[in-house]
Amino acid sequence: MKYTFGQRVRALRREKGLTQLQLADALYISESYIALIEADKRNPSMDIMVKLAEKFHVTADYLINGTSMDAEETSIREWSELIRGRSDKEIAGAIALVKTFFSCIDDID
Repeated sequence: MKYTFGQRVRALRREKGLTQLQLADALYISESYIALIEADKRNPSMDIMVKLAEKFHVTADYLINGTSMDAEETSIREWSELIRGRSDKEIAGAIALVKTFFSCIDDID
């Protein structure tokens, strides 16, 4: 099933745990405009398109065409979600753990 632009925006917003109002505030637009975009009743300007892509860590191409993101982009999005709301100490610990993990893998090869 191919999703529409608005459906992709809605899914990404919900994935981030944002309300339409929170997303609208972050983009400096009205909540009703977000609702219209998600209902596929309005097409955003290029400026808003770029802000949406940046906010959700996806490409504009993904928003427009639904083409899948490359592996690096997917990983960045996953890491962003994992560290959201974590303390600096927790994030530093996670980074240290990952570095150690990769170091061990490199030693095996």
